[in-house]
Amino acid sequence: MLNRDIYAVVDLETTRTTSETGRIIQIAVAFVQNKKIINQFSTLVNPGEQIPRNITQLTGITQNMVKGAPFFEDVAMTLHAMLQGTIFVAHNVNFDLPFLNAEFERVGLTALKSTALDTVPLSQILWPTAPGYRLVDMTNYLSLEHNHPHQADSDALATGELLIAILKRAEGLPMITLQALADLPLVLPRDTKTVFEKALAKNQAEPQPLPSHLQVIDSLALRRFSEPAPLVTGKATSYPAKKAAKEQLYGKALTYREQQAKLMNAIYTHYTEAELSETPGETAFVAEAPTGMGKTLAYLLPYAYLADEQRKQVVVAVPTITLQQQVTETINTTLKDILPFEVRGASLKGRTHYLNLQSFKRALRVDEGSTSLQFIKAQILVWLTETLTGDFDELNLINPQVDFMAKLAQPANNPAGSPYYGHEFSERQHVLAQNAQFLVVNHAYLAEYAAELGDSIDTPYLIIDEAQNLPNAVLEQSRHQLPFQVWLTRVQNATNLVLRDNEPSIGIILNRLVGGQQLKSRFLQSLEALSSELPKLQVAFYRRFLLNGHTPATEGHYEVELPISDLAQFWVDQTHRLQSMRQAVRDLADSLDYLLAQFSNTKNAFSLSERQHLADFRRLLESIAKYEQRLTTFQQDLVDFPDASVFWLTENQNHDNSNLKLSGGLLHTLDFFKDKVYPHFMPPTVIGATLFTSTKSGYLYDRLNIDRETVFARRYPEVFDFAHQAELVMVENAPSPTDGGYVSYLAKQLVQLTTTVQENTLVLFNSLETIQQVYNHMQSNQTWQQGNMTLLAQGMTGTRSKIMKRMANESHLVVLGANSFWEGIDLPGDQLRLVVIARLPFDQPNTVLQRAEEAVLMAHGGKQPFYQSTLPKAVLRLRQGVGRLIRKPDDFGAVVIYDPRILTKSYGKTLRNMMPDQMPQHVSQDRDVVPELKKFFDQHR
Repeated sequence: MLNRDIYAVVDLETTRTTSETGRIIQIAVAFVQNKKIINQFSTLVNPGEQIPRNITQLTGITQNMVKGAPFFEDVAMTLHAMLQGTIFVAHNVNFDLPFLNAEFERVGLTALKSTALDTVPLSQILWPTAPGYRLVDMTNYLSLEHNHPHQADSDALATGELLIAILKRAEGLPMITLQALADLPLVLPRDTKTVFEKALAKNQAEPQPLPSHLQVIDSLALRRFSEPAPLVTGKATSYPAKKAAKEQLYGKALTYREQQAKLMNAIYTHYTEAELSETPGETAFVAEAPTGMGKTLAYLLPYAYLADEQRKQVVVAVPTITLQQQVTETINTTLKDILPFEVRGASLKGRTHYLNLQSFKRALRVDEGSTSLQFIKAQILVWLTETLTGDFDELNLINPQVDFMAKLAQPANNPAGSPYYGHEFSERQHVLAQNAQFLVVNHAYLAEYAAELGDSIDTPYLIIDEAQNLPNAVLEQSRHQLPFQVWLTRVQNATNLVLRDNEPSIGIILNRLVGGQQLKSRFLQSLEALSSELPKLQVAFYRRFLLNGHTPATEGHYEVELPISDLAQFWVDQTHRLQSMRQAVRDLADSLDYLLAQFSNTKNAFSLSERQHLADFRRLLESIAKYEQRLTTFQQDLVDFPDASVFWLTENQNHDNSNLKLSGGLLHTLDFFKDKVYPHFMPPTVIGATLFTSTKSGYLYDRLNIDRETVFARRYPEVFDFAHQAELVMVENAPSPTDGGYVSYLAKQLVQLTTTVQENTLVLFNSLETIQQVYNHMQSNQTWQQGNMTLLAQGMTGTRSKIMKRMANESHLVVLGANSFWEGIDLPGDQLRLVVIARLPFDQPNTVLQRAEEAVLMAHGGKQPFYQSTLPKAVLRLRQGVGRLIRKPDDFGAVVIYDPRILTKSYGKTLRNMMPDQMPQHVSQDRDVVPELKKFFDQHR
């Protein structure tokens, strides 16, 4: 049956973002009926005022183009008549419709009172894994035609095509999913929710069979999961060592690369011919493989043969979730397509990464009073019809609340009694892992679950990719905080839930259980023990370590390092109190287990709300136990790693001991990998683009516990032609970064440099505070204001991911970044042409961690902290920063360093020597930098 509804898809281009100060410069409408574009209207509009420069840059609409165009009042009557009786649609309807109505009213017409839909939230719900939801993002994602983004005629047509895709997608959802969407208390712009209501009505009028790839379990439509067939191993032909054999294997899918082939052969030879040691840390294979070499395939291919021949699994540890996805995809596509035998890769993550179906089903029936949480539920309902993994990382959620996502990941109160038992996503990953040669994990997962990975399979192989990041992942994971007041507050909250006899509370549930009063007494006894002992422990810490002295306050608080011997004695003195607290936590766990068992036996007697209260209470007790476990971890670290751990207390400036916080963990990876990781695997393959900090590489071996006497190490030459693709400019007369006028100087230099060369630029800093200062100086600079460059700054104009997305899609950008911007950024070609190092990347001095690390190094053989730690860290970070520039064989670009210490200090030679081979290095005065770079870019354009 044909639908008589006509959708008017409208797009406006305006001089400003508000109707009070802005005017329309272009209007376009695409009319859609029965999922076809049936007509369109478009016109430029003379705004009667100057078009701002940034609007012309964005839209391409100039003053000359609108000079002879009609004024809005000339087209208003026609446009108003066209839109009568239609459903108004826009990509961000709360901009276009109010703006257009304000213009209608300005010229004496009535405002439109049309039904109105917004394609932005519809896109977010119906394609919850799309990389972005701007119009250009969605047209790229759905392969829709969109020739001229930010011009109204092109945008309206593209939005019309997007609307058609939305209507088809909504009507194609299972009826049970549409019903769930309709039942949610969703708050969407205007009348947007009617799309789901109409799709449900059509589905009910003309029921469609459930697609074969879906199944319905307890009112949720899910993608079917079939267990993979057992993996058949031992079918590999001989390893293709020769060039001809590799080319035959690759066919037309891959290109033979000489250095990549050498690395492949070296890995295969090492693990088939070398005499491998069983001593952890010995006979490791270490390779620095530069960007552009294709190192991922270089280690995957030989290991595929090794895994098949030896019937072993391979654990691949990578630093980031993104890289984890990329490596897994490479195994299951590129590698699978060329090998003559079966190969599989599975990605392993912690439980909190996966949706728990029982918890989600319970959450669907709860109205938390938050529109954003209901929106996430709608996205997940649609996602369940697509996902095979249930991995939250697949989703593109807008500001998800950590606590809410944790609640969706928590296991059911009685997993075996859940209708989803056997279908939970966390169970699926282990099924996939059992039938795969490659298990891809991140560094943190490897550090935490090394024994489990090794014990579950027969001494697997281990590849540590971008291994220079692994020690930091271990250190960050090991460092914990124990805020005593937060711990005590959670104990008090749990006590109140048990004591209270009115909704919502656990007391109500206990009153209805057999033996509930006795159980209530047990809960209260354990919680009261913690309430009594916790403040006493806090006071004991304060009196022992803080009462008689304080270090200078930093950022509103004091940090005091705890001497290892004194802390050890303190734990001994507090043995009775700690045992009492530990016993109270154990008793809480036992009481909770009994409560859950009783609850499960009488589950039909409790409402959904009561089930949710129990789940929340369980999470509260788990967090209380987690803090007690943290105390145990602190004590265990003191025993296991006394020379590599650091602990400190933090209090606020007014010496209020109620806000005391204990922090601690590993300071250095002394023996960590040798004791905790390597014993569970074959000798590791350690690989990365920037591993070495000098020709001796002692820093790498020390941090990764690799025996330098037995290691097989290779550093492969650069793939790119740095002699012709890049240059490094070091400014010798720049002031010291510690000088008071440095920020003003740097801002002035950046304005002059970037407005002249007109290239996308990344400026790397060591501190967000300096970024803010430079940003403010540049924005107030008159030359900058008159130019056409756009300034973006980490922490000020968007998140890292949003800034990177803009760099990938826009030109004339200058980005100020710190920390994560030094590595893991891949912006080839025009996306990034100039990297500026504002200050050499040395760690901040005089922090508790820095002082403690220096003391540890001095204690171990009198090592000089600067040369054994501080300088090598800076070398690695500088190499990573410079490595952001040249990403492909046809790339070109320049690096400028405005820190004169690279030329004036003795360690500067070490830094310069570790720059890419053959990269031209120039020493310049600041006045010569701009003409020199202008000449460089003119030659390469």
